[in-house]
Amino acid sequence: MSEEVDLETRLAAAITDPDFEKLELAMGDPNIFRALAIERQEIRHSNFFAYLLDPGENHGLGDILLRKFLRDIFADSRAQGRTLFDADLMDFSDVDVRREWRGIDILIDFPNDVIVVENKVDSSEHSQQLSRYRGIVDGEFGAKQKHFVFLTPLGSDPVDESDRKVYINYSYEQIAGILANVLELYRDSISDKMGLYVEDYLTTINRELLMNDKLNDLARKVYKAHKSAFDFVFENRPDPASVLYPYFEEEFKARGFVIGSRNKGYVRFTSRELADRLPRIAGVGWPDKEVFLFEIDYFWSDQNAVAKAIISPGNEELRETILSAAKDLKSYRKPEGKKWSSFYLKKSKFVASEVYNEDEAEIKAKVRRVVEAIEADANEIFTTIAKALPPAA
Repeated sequence: MSEEVDLETRLAAAITDPDFEKLELAMGDPNIFRALAIERQEIRHSNFFAYLLDPGENHGLGDILLRKFLRDIFADSRAQGRTLFDADLMDFSDVDVRREWRGIDILIDFPNDVIVVENKVDSSEHSQQLSRYRGIVDGEFGAKQKHFVFLTPLGSDPVDESDRKVYINYSYEQIAGILANVLELYRDSISDKMGLYVEDYLTTINRELLMNDKLNDLARKVYKAHKSAFDFVFENRPDPASVLYPYFEEEFKARGFVIGSRNKGYVRFTSRELADRLPRIAGVGWPDKEVFLFEIDYFWSDQNAVAKAIISPGNEELRETILSAAKDLKSYRKPEGKKWSSFYLKKSKFVASEVYNEDEAEIKAKVRRVVEAIEADANEIFTTIAKALPPAA
C-alpha cells in the first residue's frame, strides 16, 4: 500500500469514528461566544465579566456575582498576605464598575475601596504595564484602599517581582466555580436568555481557556486513536498568514493595483503600468520573475505590517535607473541589501495572530488601514519609476 493510499485510509477511519461524529455533533451546539468568534479575545472576556459584576446591569443577578467575586478576592488576599477587609460589609448600593478606564481592563470603585483587575487570557503583561496602572490608581484614588488583581486562566504570577508583591492572583478556574454556583442556585430567578448566556460563557471558559470540558477529553481520545491522520490535517490547517492574505489581495485589487508573486505572510503588488512595462527576468528574484515590487510583510514582523519597495537582483542597469529616480522622493531612504535593494520602509501597527481571530468587518477595517497608510507613497513611487523608464515600444 502506497503512503498516499495509507494516509487516505487513516483519514477515512478518523472521520467515520463514532467518537469523532460525537465531537462534531457537540461542536455544532450553538454558543453565542463561539458564534461571534470571541472565545479567546481578551477584551470581550473583560467586557462580559464586567457586565456580570455590575449590579446596575440588566442581567437579573443583582450584586450576587460581584459579592462572590470579592469574597474570593479577599480570601486569596488573606492567603497571599495582602490587606484584608470584609466583602459583605461594603456598600454595594454605591459601586461603579468601569471598563477600559485609562487602559485598565476592569475597575470597581466603592466609596472607600477600589479594585483593579488586569485580565490576561493569552499574552503576558506588557513592560511596566501593571506598575503603571498602580501609579494611575494611586494618583486618582489616593485616599481609598486599593486592591490589585491579576486575572489569568490558571492564576499565574505577574512577571515583575514588585508586581507580585502587590497583585492578588486570581484565575478563570475560580470564575468558572462562581458561575457554576450561580447557575445551580439562581438559574430559575433569571431570564432564560440570560441563563443561556451564562451557560455559554461557562462552557467557553472551561473549553477554550481551561481545556477541561468533556469535549476536550473526547478530542484527546479521538486524536490519540488517529494521531497520524490528525497531524496531517493540522499541518495543512489555515493559519493567520493564509487567512489574512485574501483580505490584503482584495483591498489592493479594489484600488487598481496588480498583485505580484505570492508567498506566505507577504502580499506584493505593483501598478498596472509597471506590470506591463517592466521586464521579467528568469532565474533570479521572485517566483513570477518581477524586477520591482512593493511588499508588505504582515505576518513575520512582530506587532507590525512592514511595507518596503524592493528591487530584485538580476538587472543592474534597471536597478540603477529605479534607484536614481527614487532619490528625488520624500519617502526615499538609503537602500538596504546588496542583492535585494529596498529604498522605502514604513511600519503600521498590525498583529496578525490577533487580527485573524476578529470578525470579518474588523479584519477588513484593519487591513484597509494598513493599505491606506502606504497607498499614496506607493502611487508616487510607481509614477516616478514609470517616468524614468525608456518609452514603451
